Amino acid sequence: MTARRLFFAALFFLATLFSYAAGMWSTYKNWAPWQVTEDVQKLWRSWRATGQFLRDGTYTLRQDYATDDIHTAQRPDLAAKGSWLINRFDPANQRFVTELIDQSGATIHSWPIDYSVLVPGGDPTEFVHIATALPDGTLMIDFDNGTSMARLDACGKPIWNKDDQVYHHSIEKADDGYWTWAEPLWEGGQNQAMVLFDPETGETKESVHLIDDVILKSAENALALTIPEGFAFTRDAKPGEIKDILHPNDVEALTAAMASAFPQFKVGDLLISLRNINLLAVIDRQTHAVLWAQYGPWKDQHDADFQPDGTITVFSNNIDRNRSTIIQVDPKTGKARDLFHGTEANFNSFIMGKHQRLPNGNWMITSPIEGRVIEVTANGEMVREWNNVIDSHYNAIITYSEFLPEGYLTTLPACAK
Repeated sequence: MTARRLFFAALFFLATLFSYAAGMWSTYKNWAPWQVTEDVQKLWRSWRATGQFLRDGTYTLRQDYATDDIHTAQRPDLAAKGSWLINRFDPANQRFVTELIDQSGATIHSWPIDYSVLVPGGDPTEFVHIATALPDGTLMIDFDNGTSMARLDACGKPIWNKDDQVYHHSIEKADDGYWTWAEPLWEGGQNQAMVLFDPETGETKESVHLIDDVILKSAENALALTIPEGFAFTRDAKPGEIKDILHPNDVEALTAAMASAFPQFKVGDLLISLRNINLLAVIDRQTHAVLWAQYGPWKDQHDADFQPDGTITVFSNNIDRNRSTIIQVDPKTGKARDLFHGTEANFNSFIMGKHQRLPNGNWMITSPIEGRVIEVTANGEMVREWNNVIDSHYNAIITYSEFLPEGYLTTLPACAK
């Protein structure tokens, strides 16, 4: 081989080696161009599956037990009287939208949600986690990422907007406001606080810091939340540096109307869910002591609720088990059961999830990853079903839904553009 050919062969080898090393490093660091290549691959997979270019994680193959229609009423005579509020990814517009659905399955009103209106320069399609309605037809929302929790009018325009922290996972009504979780930097960080806010103004009324007010309050609290003595918390982690040891995803206050069913607790005591340690706990709102804590049999859970019979129910996601469950536990005895074992109430969502006991004793269950909302009787008989249908095989994600009883809305939302 001549010196010239040897030189070009060596140059080609070095260029190939450099390209390989650069690719490996960009993969390790999750930098472009690897990110671009990965995004293109995900879009191509969505096109092959659905015929549309959809964001990763916004669509899934519909299961055999789900119906192929958008709305199906198996037993309309048993349905609770009211409307459904559903927040979903709209594949046609590539945006999240919240819709009010009537008893027949028809859409009464739609709230468009655009994150860039709330945070300049933000992604208009940012992932909406919670969208809950107030009686006047306005909407309160928070997101998976990004610094905004807001109240929107019927046209989707902000009435107020809290943009100082990441508010995430939960917007739960209490006797004196609404509770949510907040973290200064990112939802998976350790610097978490339970925040009570005024729905009229968005103003923070109370804050209970998970580290300072609960874990470091006593050795008993720290032990209950699996934190060993001397643990060094990371309070300023950035995305990519997160050690998501607890992952709080729900906080709910015991109301005066339900307090008599829980004599071991007081009005205002806080029920929390820490997903990454499979823990439910009740925190004394005044002293911040851990009054009760139990790990499982729920797994990777969401949406823990006090119930009027003195029990607590929770959406157990059951990652890698191929079926989610609603588990009921008696906090006095620790005894738990799968509420719909052996029934036709089938659903599976490895993340997120919502359940709600309805006025007539039925249950509304939101299975987000399946893009599906169902209503079942107390015995697990199918009553109604709503699917976020893309085509004959696929559904798009539904992040949240709730039941609004007849008369809840004092004003029917309408957008005068």
